[in-house]
Order: sequence, then structure tokens, then C-alpha cells
Amino acid sequence: MKTANGPSRAQRTTLAERARLLAAFERSGLSAAAFARQHELNYTTFCGWRQRCGKANSLPAFVEVELPTAPEATELVVEWGAQARLRIRCLGQIPLAARLLQDLNAATPC
Repeated sequence: MKTANGPSRAQRTTLAERARLLAAFERSGLSAAAFARQHELNYTTFCGWRQRCGKANSLPAFVEVELPTAPEATELVVEWGAQARLRIRCLGQIPLAARLLQDLNAATPC
């Protein structure tokens, strides 16, 4: 962060402020580097926030679902936060869907 007299020592952010910034980043469509620059954040620090937040929310939560037998219900939609939406249209796609969810759960660099 900068002051009127030039760069100052980094100020700590609260957990609430970090959560607000991370949510704003998810909505922004910007790269992590561009978002950090725009909000005058240290890029490495911002990546650390994202990584810690991702680890806290990274385990997939599986729930049992019953697929309706009606012919008009031909797909199951699985949403993975803001990261992905997956449409499963036949039983043969389930192994591929499981693999995709495992890959999304893996740690990704900023």
C-alpha cells in the first residue's frame, strides 16, 4: 500500500477483508496478477491467501442423489463453486466426472 509520502510497510488485512477481496477476485474475471496490481496487493501474498482459502474449501462434498426415471430428466448438473459446471447425461460419464472433480480438487498455482 502507498501513502502520500510513498510506499509504506505492508499493512495486515483482516480475515474479513481477505474474504471480501477473494470473493471480488472470483467475480472479476481478472488474472491473479492483474487483480493484485489493481488493488495494490503483493502478488505473492495474494497467492498465499488464495492457496490457504482453497485448501480450506478444497475437499469435495459428495451427496447421494436419486436420478428421476422420467424421460425428460436426461442430465445431472454438478456445480463446483465458481470453477466449473458439469453436465452428466449418461452413466458412462460418471468415471470421467469423478476424474475431473479429482483434478479440480488438486492444488493449482496462482
